[in-house]
Amino acid sequence: MKRRLEKLTDCPGVFRILLWNEELQKWEEPAKGMRFRAFRMEKRGNGVLRRMSKYFDTLAQAKVYYLRSQYQGKVHEEPKLERTSAEAGMLFGEVVKVWQEVWLPSKNVSTQIRYKSYLQHFRLFWNMPVEKISPSDIDRWIAEIRKPEYLARGHATRCDYKHEFSVLRGILNFYASRYNRNYRLPFLKDHKPMLKVKEKMKISKDLTVGEFQAFMDALKQVCIEFDCEVVYYLAFMQYATYCRVQEAAALHYEDFDFVRNRIAINKKIQWPRARGFETKLVDGSKANGGKVIPMGDLAARVFKEWILKSGVRSGLLFLIDGEILTYRQIEYRYTQALQRAGLPFRATHLLRHASLTEFYDHSKDLLLTAKMAGQRDIRSTMKYTKVRDEKVIQVQKQMDEKLSMLRI
Repeated sequence: MKRRLEKLTDCPGVFRILLWNEELQKWEEPAKGMRFRAFRMEKRGNGVLRRMSKYFDTLAQAKVYYLRSQYQGKVHEEPKLERTSAEAGMLFGEVVKVWQEVWLPSKNVSTQIRYKSYLQHFRLFWNMPVEKISPSDIDRWIAEIRKPEYLARGHATRCDYKHEFSVLRGILNFYASRYNRNYRLPFLKDHKPMLKVKEKMKISKDLTVGEFQAFMDALKQVCIEFDCEVVYYLAFMQYATYCRVQEAAALHYEDFDFVRNRIAINKKIQWPRARGFETKLVDGSKANGGKVIPMGDLAARVFKEWILKSGVRSGLLFLIDGEILTYRQIEYRYTQALQRAGLPFRATHLLRHASLTEFYDHSKDLLLTAKMAGQRDIRSTMKYTKVRDEKVIQVQKQMDEKLSMLRI
């Protein structure tokens, strides 16, 4: 029987156990046995922290197991906050090990995998005492990773090392907060511009309604040809609900309220970045707890047509053979359709970007656009307020006519 763990938003170390019901075609809590699994870090006899887990029948028991470890961990860690002579000479590699055991587990699995992959670029610092790393060492490190022979080892397509630089800063900040509050990071203002390897290719996401229709026509042909019509309806729904692709793929039948004429978008699919990890459904959106938007006519039409075609009456709307869609299944068909339509675009995010740009073009209201996007920071919404070239030209012509009477 298929089983998966559902993360609880109010207690990150506790997961609800769900079993797949073949008859009802949905995930359910087990009728018998343990219903929750809790994780916590425990110190073994050799002083090494290990991640342990235990199964529980009730949520309260699972929370106690997890939260007790949090309290005990703080009690044991307090003496370590005092900086000793031994800690003054901690090597960068030693700090990284502690960082991986203490700080990194709080992040999503996909984030953990990505951050660990960045560590290979920090070999130069591995055996250096943290407090001996100087701005000159950072200069030397940047020069090393920008060498053509270094890039040829598998990093030839990269444009910069800004993400790796951010993780390096985070590790050193972790050292400063845990061991030495007076430690000063060895970064200078000009280090960040030095991380650039080459100009990043600009990916246009300004898909007009006409271009979107051409894309959908091509996608329909692709999906019929490869028997994956679910991707076609997913794309329509992503555009109609202004969603990120991971949010559109997580939409449930129950999220559509025709009485109140609204859609609740409060879940997402978490796609792992490495093999061996499970694709799973989690609560919340990328940046917050989600959003509730009015149900537009397009979203209602797509929903009704899809449930008639698929027979879905509960649970996830978009499945392939009873399984959650993978990112590759979606992205590959999008790319094929864009190529067939002859459109100079790529990436799955273009549908969200295009629909929100259209919404702003009609409303001219930044706050309304932010609400439809599910964004709390208005600065994130600013990218949808860009005007299209033809509109700029049109307005400029009107300005020219108005100002033509002025004498110079």
